[in-house]
Amino acid sequence: MRRSLCAVAGVVVCLTATPAAQQAAAAAPTVTASTTTVLTTEGRTALTYTGYMNGESFQQDGIVTYNGWQYSAYWDQSGYVNIARRHLPSGAWSSLKLTDYATTSTDSHNTISIGIAPSDGTIHLAFDTHSSQFRYRKSVAGLATSPTTATWSTSSFGSVQSALTSTSMDVVTYPQFFAHPDGTLQLAIRTGYSGTGDEVLYEYRSSTWTSLGTFIDGTTAGNNAYLFGIEYHTYDAATPLLHATWTVRETSNASTNHDLYYAYSKDKGRTWRNNAGTVVAATGSNPLVADANTLKVRSIGQNRGLMNQESQVVDAAGIVHVLASHMPASSADNSDFTSARETAVLVHYWRDKATKVWHQDYTPFLERSSRGDIAVDAADNLYVVSGDSSTRKLHIQTASKASGWTDWTIRYTSSAIYYSDPLIDHRRLTSLGMLSIFAPRYGGSRIDVQDWTVSG
Repeated sequence: MRRSLCAVAGVVVCLTATPAAQQAAAAAPTVTASTTTVLTTEGRTALTYTGYMNGESFQQDGIVTYNGWQYSAYWDQSGYVNIARRHLPSGAWSSLKLTDYATTSTDSHNTISIGIAPSDGTIHLAFDTHSSQFRYRKSVAGLATSPTTATWSTSSFGSVQSALTSTSMDVVTYPQFFAHPDGTLQLAIRTGYSGTGDEVLYEYRSSTWTSLGTFIDGTTAGNNAYLFGIEYHTYDAATPLLHATWTVRETSNASTNHDLYYAYSKDKGRTWRNNAGTVVAATGSNPLVADANTLKVRSIGQNRGLMNQESQVVDAAGIVHVLASHMPASSADNSDFTSARETAVLVHYWRDKATKVWHQDYTPFLERSSRGDIAVDAADNLYVVSGDSSTRKLHIQTASKASGWTDWTIRYTSSAIYYSDPLIDHRRLTSLGMLSIFAPRYGGSRIDVQDWTVSG
């Protein structure tokens, strides 16, 4: 029997449980506070779209571990990109302020995403882009692969560029980096606008970017895909799969977000397969159709307060997990998105790799206009870190693989000091068993990095 939880103002305050439910809660992983370090006290404080320019769910990645070092990036109050690193497990943060470019934006869409190319150890930064010209720079080779010998200085980063190839990048948003196990770095980014845009794919090899073309077409139908995530999984080392999930928006109004869509690729995004495994698209020449019925795996109607771009992760068994949030099934439709979000709960969707069936599990956790992040440990247990824009509290929720991820339990609730979207260092959790959280404080100037040991 499942537990019964009570929620007041987005915080779980009571739990009525049978012995079986108590056992389930006990199985969910626990977290133990290790350290909290201060990344900066000079973060950009402008608040727009209920968030900051530091800490938004679509930053892939905003904090990431590579080769024993952890990296993060943030805007300071003067509008400069700062890139920071520390030697794990307990080194101090060392930040570089890149002062040759200053933003004037206060738009929280204009975040900084970090990509690391295993092939040559370059660090890539994409930033300050919301339906506007692309902005990007990369480091010298070896900066990430030889961190103790390569020079860590502002001179290690090249100049700001407005395109990766000869292909125009004048109206783009949401850069997302991800690496193939063979060392190839790739970038997905939206062209066009909210309600009418495409997803395009680029690839970095031999120190050069190549445009692969559009892989999700939304402009033909006058809508756009919002990715929950795009990432590789290596359960089959010979053929790593690239998984992508998204929701579709019909207009610029978030109330028109609808449904969960899924596709995967066996050849670095050149061709794409639907949930059944049938090849249905080719990047560049015959892209995925954003709202195709053959790609829809779960129905979520419009006017359900469905938030775009929450989070996705793939576990060691190849099971795709999506964190979404929308109103419970029992709630009536609500076309006022802000109002609908007041009753939206976190929902866990996951694809059984063997049967290809997508499952849905409602949790009792509220978050209002914030967005959460979902991550997996080496044993395929799940961790969700989410905020609540009304209470300004941060939560850590966990679920065990042994329960089939049904024993969701709140393991931590912060004081009312955090805001915007928390970000998890996914790689550190899976490889080192440490939960690291990029957590902006309310007001935006201070950003914490919380470290938690996990067990379960």
